[in-house]
Amino acid sequence: MSIFQTIDNDRFFNPFCCRNREIYLECINQLIDKAKEIPVLYEQDARQCLILYLQNCRYAIETENIGEEISSFRSAQDNATAILRYFRLCGWITPKEIGRSGDNIASISSSCRKLIEALNRLFGSDMNGAITNHIFAIYEILKSALEKDSARAIRPYTNIMIPLLENESDLKNELFTLKDSIRQIMRAVMKMSDANSFGQFLIRDEILEKFFNDYFFIKRSGLIPGYIAGIDRMLVKIRRSEIYDRMIEEFQNMKQILPLEAQTTVDRQFGELDSFINAGYEKEMTYIDRKINTYYHLYSTRMMMVLSNNTNLQHFLNQLLMQLKELDEENRSLALQVLAENFRVQSIGFVGRKSFARRKKANPNLSNAAITETELSEEETRRLTEELLEQTPDHYSPENVKNYFQNMSFPLGKKSVADMKIENREAAMMVAAGVMYAGTEEFPYEVEFGEGMIETEIAAISNLTIRRKV
Repeated sequence: MSIFQTIDNDRFFNPFCCRNREIYLECINQLIDKAKEIPVLYEQDARQCLILYLQNCRYAIETENIGEEISSFRSAQDNATAILRYFRLCGWITPKEIGRSGDNIASISSSCRKLIEALNRLFGSDMNGAITNHIFAIYEILKSALEKDSARAIRPYTNIMIPLLENESDLKNELFTLKDSIRQIMRAVMKMSDANSFGQFLIRDEILEKFFNDYFFIKRSGLIPGYIAGIDRMLVKIRRSEIYDRMIEEFQNMKQILPLEAQTTVDRQFGELDSFINAGYEKEMTYIDRKINTYYHLYSTRMMMVLSNNTNLQHFLNQLLMQLKELDEENRSLALQVLAENFRVQSIGFVGRKSFARRKKANPNLSNAAITETELSEEETRRLTEELLEQTPDHYSPENVKNYFQNMSFPLGKKSVADMKIENREAAMMVAAGVMYAGTEEFPYEVEFGEGMIETEIAAISNLTIRRKV
């Protein structure tokens, strides 16, 4: 039976051909995640989930007729209801069924769930750890198969061989993905012509993050070689056990073929697994190691060329050193002195995030505004400065803090924080400002620090004592 006959719905793939396909894919992902959190997904819960997503959606909803119109001009509630009906029409949600609460159940169909999970597994951006997961899966399958009274041994070909081949195939694909990632990285590096591009590449490129997370985990973890060796040993044990004979028998009955033909096919599959585990995996990882070294060399060389305006500084330095070697001591000292005067640090700056941020395009519809270049006189500058200071007074100036402490009673010339009523942020800031000004000569108070912290209504403050200077 073909795939389309199994699905039995001509509209099943229609959401991927619509204008708002990104929104439909995100919506079904939201519903699948929601269904994993609760025992039964009712239509009301599904609608609320979609409403919340559409209200915070990063995509603009285009006007489209999916049995009823959805657009950015309609409310999120109307669009969510229309999308749910469309999903049910396409077979992504099962037909209406009333649950115990009296509301319709909005279960995700098994075909839709399998399709979306397969797409996320193949093309999802978060695929970190995929290689190690396949290695662990192969190891666990073989380990459980060799256990006493294992359920996998009842149907060994279906429950052992097929999962092994699937994980081996997925592991190969992940290694190919890593190799392709290296090629993409190298092509991107070769196209860079300025230092800013290198910064953007290091900060934003998802290929680097995905690639190096997987790669360095495998290289740093000493467990992976042990798992590979364990897989090799268990494959040999299975071929020497009764499981091997039952596997051939099951495959023969499944395919309705001769015993010799079934044995040849199973042996070929074991040979493929053995070849990949013992040779193919190591070969691919060696290739990746070699390409990683090439990448670092390429990156450093390209960076040097960009910073030196595509000039091979090493060649010029070699020529300079050879010429200095041929000079006598007096001329060599004079040449080095002249060279030293040519290299001066003109400026030092720090690179911030804004240096790598993409600049937003200016709005071309705004009218041009001229910039006046008039200079202010000293009197005008002084007047504006005084007005600015009057409009934005410093609430925590030394004078204000001194007045704040003068309004307090200081028995024996001192007072601890525990005895002060620090009930709001203003009081806490005054105490903090007093600690800052205590080291100055004009401030008439000093601070003594004790041990521990004092809990006040606004914050926890160090145990300190304010003392009047004598």
